Amino acid sequence: MTPQQTVEAFIGHWNACDIDAMLSLCAEGIVYHNIPMEPVVGTAAMRAMVEGFLSNIASCDWQTHAIAANGNTVLTERTDAFNFKDGRRAAIRVMGTFDLDENGLITGWRDYFDMLEFQREFAGA
Repeated sequence: MTPQQTVEAFIGHWNACDIDAMLSLCAEGIVYHNIPMEPVVGTAAMRAMVEGFLSNIASCDWQTHAIAANGNTVLTERTDAFNFKDGRRAAIRVMGTFDLDENGLITGWRDYFDMLEFQREFAGA
C-alpha cells in the first residue's frame, strides 16, 4: 500500500470501530498526539486510549475532505463524527498528519483541532 492508501485504510478501520485492524497499521512505538492534549506513546497506550474513548460510541463516521501525500507523510482534512450509544452525535473538524516508516507503518499521528469545539461537542459524554 502507498502511504495514502494506508491512511485511508486506517480511517476506514476507525469507521468500523476495529481497533485491532487500526493498530495493525501502526508501528509499536507510534506517537499519537491530539495537539491540545498530551501525546500517547506506543500501541499499548494507544489501544487503552482508543478503547476508553470508544466505550460510549456506537459508530464513527469520519469524512475525509482532502488528502495529500508527500513521501511518507500524509495530510488529511476531515470531519470526525461520533454517534453515541445514547443517540447523541458529536463532530469536530480536524487536520491530521500521519508519518509512516519504510515498512509502511504509521509512526506518528498528529491531529489538530479546536479544543473549545471538542468540549462543546462532547459535553456530557
